Amino acid sequence: MRIELDDYDHERDFAAVDRIYCEVGWLDGSDDATKTHERLAAAEYQGVVLRLDGEAECAAVTSLGAMRHLDTDVDLAVVTGVTTSRVARKLGAAKRVTAAAIARRAEAGSELSSLGMFEQGFYDRLGFGSGAYSHWVMFDPATLTVDRRFRPPKRLTKDSWQDVHHALCERLRGHGGCVLHSPEIIRGELAFTEKQPIGLGYYDGPGGTLSHFLWGETQGENGPYHIIWYAYRTPEQLFELLALIRSLGDQVVSVRMMEPAEIQFQDVLAQPFRNRRLTQGANWTSGHRTFAWWQARMLDVPKCLAKTRLDTDDFAFNLQLTDPIAEHLEDGNAWRGVAGDYVVTLGRQSSARHGTEAALPTLSASVGAFTRAWLGVRSASVLARTDDLAGDADLLRGLDDALRLPQPYVGWDY
Repeated sequence: MRIELDDYDHERDFAAVDRIYCEVGWLDGSDDATKTHERLAAAEYQGVVLRLDGEAECAAVTSLGAMRHLDTDVDLAVVTGVTTSRVARKLGAAKRVTAAAIARRAEAGSELSSLGMFEQGFYDRLGFGSGAYSHWVMFDPATLTVDRRFRPPKRLTKDSWQDVHHALCERLRGHGGCVLHSPEIIRGELAFTEKQPIGLGYYDGPGGTLSHFLWGETQGENGPYHIIWYAYRTPEQLFELLALIRSLGDQVVSVRMMEPAEIQFQDVLAQPFRNRRLTQGANWTSGHRTFAWWQARMLDVPKCLAKTRLDTDDFAFNLQLTDPIAEHLEDGNAWRGVAGDYVVTLGRQSSARHGTEAALPTLSASVGAFTRAWLGVRSASVLARTDDLAGDADLLRGLDDALRLPQPYVGWDY
């Protein structure tokens, strides 16, 4: 058996990658799905494939974007897909192609990487650490207490993908907020909406651009409706969208969406506990679910720290960083991860440089755990109990104070 690791080549590899997507259930195998996938792949796919005897049997695809750290954007490489065929299981293929794809982005200048995980633990082996919790809310739109008028919206279709992408990129975005730069990604997302789509929005942006919208899929006369994408530039626009959703309550009895970062959704629902009890076990349930679905890791520690601006006095320490990704990289990769010794200063102008200073306390951490602390997913003291991070008590308290951050909210499904 001949094994080869190489860059994705659309002419050579698309048919095999499309077959893999069908095998893993991402596509249904129809001609329409393949045509949509081929259009997306030709425009967007950059990554690495593992070929067995010349045929691609595993692929990792990445896209460029940005993640906001407080008020500063960090250059981001998102792993948007990792798939392995039925004949390449248990060969370590997924780890190898993902590591290689990340290394290529790191060598090209990306500072941070993120992905959506299929299960917690697998991507930890490549240095990723789990992100913050996201909240999905299920509710009867008639129980929304938003008491305000809304205007008739414009109808959006799958052909509105450029408008939707622009609105997502220009949306109100706080700490942790992500964008992916290529509009083709949203073209694919809208095209692959499985059920009857619903798209409604308002063109109040500069030059008449789409300013706030919702996009999702519907099921049956009474729902449930699943709102997959939405964006707004001001809190007032968010509440207009909520009023629009409330208007559907004459017919629709259940809506599912991710909680917006700017509100606690329970505050805008009437009798949420009563409705949860009344609908328990029903098809149209009310309630909410919480879990962490995304992970992140630094690709360049000095660059990430250079973009870190904290409202605190300077706080310095040694950092001994480990990175497991090197175990899965081929010998030819110039980038071997971020393991090593650093002197880190956190403050209004943070920094990291290679080396140590004998007078400073030392923090030992994996890249995944340190990334989680840097993002504010959990405090250093908590991570010292549950993740690969260790330091003396004074150092941990100092890190807790310096990295007192809002919870990162991605706001982009990938």
